[in-house]
Amino acid sequence: MKKEDHLFSGVPEDLRLGPVFGPEEADAVKAVVESGSITQLSTDVVETFERQFAEYVGAKEAVAVSSGTAAVHTALAAVGVEEGDEVIVPAFTFIGTVGPVLHQHAVPVFADIDPETLCLDPLDAERKITTRTKAIIPVDLFGHPANLTAFADLADQYGVQIVEDACQAHGACFDGQRVGGVSPIAAFSFQESKNMTTGEGGMITTNDGGLADGCRCVRQQGERSWGEIVRRGHNYRMTALQAAIGIEQLKKLDGFNERRVEIASIYAEALNELDLSLPQEKSYASSVCHVYSFLLPAPLAPQRDSIVQHLREHGVPVSVAYPSPLYHSPVFQAFAHEKCPVSEDTARRVVTLPTSHSISTAAAERIGNAAAEVLAEHLA
Repeated sequence: MKKEDHLFSGVPEDLRLGPVFGPEEADAVKAVVESGSITQLSTDVVETFERQFAEYVGAKEAVAVSSGTAAVHTALAAVGVEEGDEVIVPAFTFIGTVGPVLHQHAVPVFADIDPETLCLDPLDAERKITTRTKAIIPVDLFGHPANLTAFADLADQYGVQIVEDACQAHGACFDGQRVGGVSPIAAFSFQESKNMTTGEGGMITTNDGGLADGCRCVRQQGERSWGEIVRRGHNYRMTALQAAIGIEQLKKLDGFNERRVEIASIYAEALNELDLSLPQEKSYASSVCHVYSFLLPAPLAPQRDSIVQHLREHGVPVSVAYPSPLYHSPVFQAFAHEKCPVSEDTARRVVTLPTSHSISTAAAERIGNAAAEVLAEHLA
C-alpha cells in the first residue's frame, strides 16, 4: 500500500498537517534526557502522566501503554477475553480496533454501524450476541462518542464486557462526561495524527482497580512482582520521553479540540448547500472532530475514487476513512459470515477532510471552498 492510499494527499506546501509542539514539549523531553532515566521503570514521569490523564477524563485509574492498539489489546486481556471467545466489533473502523481480538485468539464478529453517527449500531450488536460473546468494542468514531448508554444496557442484560475504543476521541463528552470516565474500561491512542500525541503511545482508563492492576500486569510481561509471572503478557510500556510530551500535550488538549471543531465548522459552512450527508452531532454527544468525513450521494458512489483524485488535483488534502469494511481484508475473510449493508454503503461513499489543529483558518477556508467547487461540478 502506498502512503497516499491512506494518508492525506495533495497537501499544498503552505499547509502543515501534523502535531503541534512548542518549547514546553522540548523542555520536558530535555529534562527527562538529562535525568538519565528514560524508562517507565526508572522514573515517575509515566505515573504522573497516568494520574493527570485519569483526572482529566474523570476516571479513577489510568494505565499508559505503547500504542492505541496495545491499549485495546491490554484491555481485552484484562477483561478476560480468551481463545474462542467472540468479540463484537464494528465493520467500519480502523484495524487497531479489531487486530487485538485476533491477538487474543478470539473471534471477531462484525456488526453494522449507525448511519447517522457511523459508530457501532447497538441494535445490530445485540442481534450478533451469542452464548460465546465475551465483549463488545464500541468505537467513538472520528471523535463522536458511540451510544454508551445502549452498550451499558447490553452489558447488564447479557453479561458481556464493554471495551470502549476512544482512540480518536480525547476530550469528547457523552451526556456531559468525558469519554474514558463513562465505560468500565476505555482505550486511547496518542499516535501523531490524534487530537493529542506522544508520537506513539496509548492509555487505558477505568474505575475498576482490579482491571487496572490486570492491565499493568499484561503491560509488564505478565509479571506481578519481580520474577513472578502470573499470566501471558507483553512489553507494552510507555517511555518517560513519551509521557513527558503527553503531560504537556494534555494541558493543550482542550484548545486543540476547540480548533478542530472550528475547522470542521468551516468545512460544514462551505459544503452545507451541496447534496452531501455531512456529519451530525447527537444530542448526547460532544464531538472533538478527529476528522471530517462526509458521504457523497449514492448515485456518485461508483465515481468516489475519481472524485477524490479530482479534489487532490485542486489542492484539497483529502483521504478516505475507511475504503472498505474490515471483513473485506484477507486476514478477516474467514469471519465475513454476514455483510453489513450500512458499512458497505458508507465505505463506497465516504470522503475525508483533515481537521488537524495545525491548520490555519485561511487554509481551512481554502480547503472548504476548493472542495465545494470540485464537488459542485460532480453534483451538477
